[in-house]
Amino acid sequence: MTLKPLIFNSLIVLSLLFLHSCKSSEKCEAKNEGVIVYDITFPFEKPSVLLDLYPKEMSFHFKGNQMHSEIRSSYDILNSDFIIDHSNRSLIQMLKNMSQRSYMELDEESVDSWMNQFGAMRFEPTNETIQIAGYICQKTLAHFDDATIPPIELYHSKGLGICNDNWWNQYQGIDGFLFGYEIEQFGKRMRFMAKEVRFESVDKSKFEVPSNYKLISSEEMNTQLQNVVDDFM
Repeated sequence: MTLKPLIFNSLIVLSLLFLHSCKSSEKCEAKNEGVIVYDITFPFEKPSVLLDLYPKEMSFHFKGNQMHSEIRSSYDILNSDFIIDHSNRSLIQMLKNMSQRSYMELDEESVDSWMNQFGAMRFEPTNETIQIAGYICQKTLAHFDDATIPPIELYHSKGLGICNDNWWNQYQGIDGFLFGYEIEQFGKRMRFMAKEVRFESVDKSKFEVPSNYKLISSEEMNTQLQNVVDDFM
């Protein structure tokens, strides 16, 4: 019973790829390295014992033109990672489900093909700003085609000195690195808010796929994701 919410909400993070984005011509020339720690909350969930089991943090490592986001469910049951390489416009998605470890690798064209089956979002800029983790961020609202779904609040800044290009996620229309954002999937809203930025050395192994992960096609990854949904939802 307790496995379901843990896996369910990790799936929401995996769904970062499950929305449409369009191409960008921005080039990344970042030289900084470090880690950003995000708090994870569930704004529309009522307090409960199960809510305490949900993931609480996400780590986002960056080094030059490479990035690696990682989130771990409690008890290390299901993990989801994304490795982004801005130099060659490639994205790796890793999935650990119990003892099964798999990954797929997509180039920019394949990312577009993967996402095109899903709906677009409309962005509404605002004049509001907020300070997050020491950086002044601009607020933008992201609207769904389904007007019954509340808009998502995005907070972004170009002051961090790392790649601002969101070509690899659903918020590509946003010019700036995301310090705060939300994901709406499967009827759940998940909020990420940066709480700490540390400029420190990051080992290059953070941007390599562990040897115990098996390369699979996007079709196979889609099947594995669907199997997790079927099994635990």
